[in-house]
Amino acid sequence: MMKKSIVSFFVLSAFSFILFGCSKSSEQLKENIEKVYIFEMMNSFSKVNEDSKIIISDSKEITDIKEAVNSAEKLSSIVDVAEPHYKIEIGEEAYFLWIIEESGTIMDVKDTNTVYKLSNKSVQRVNELITNKVGN
Repeated sequence: MMKKSIVSFFVLSAFSFILFGCSKSSEQLKENIEKVYIFEMMNSFSKVNEDSKIIISDSKEITDIKEAVNSAEKLSSIVDVAEPHYKIEIGEEAYFLWIIEESGTIMDVKDTNTVYKLSNKSVQRVNELITNKVGN
């Protein structure tokens, strides 16, 4: 199952290099956020692992996550995606996240027909945040 997810994610990533559209068109995350929650998904779009909850309350880390979402580039085509790795809750907004060392993609939970590619800088920073928080 994990191998299928990785293959699907790589296919999605390959399309991202070809199918760039405009910047994330949904409302930008501008409000003052005090905490961001990240959950591992349980091989489904609907079930999070509550025991995996990561709480981010550092203002710089929150800014980095908001920047990652706000700067994500919309893919101009609908693609078939595997189950997400994580769910991120930022204030009233929530996103599914697929992330590996080389690339990352997000999807607004309210618009599952559109995916956005994270910049290389954002992938590195979000990976670093998750890795550091899981290790603690």
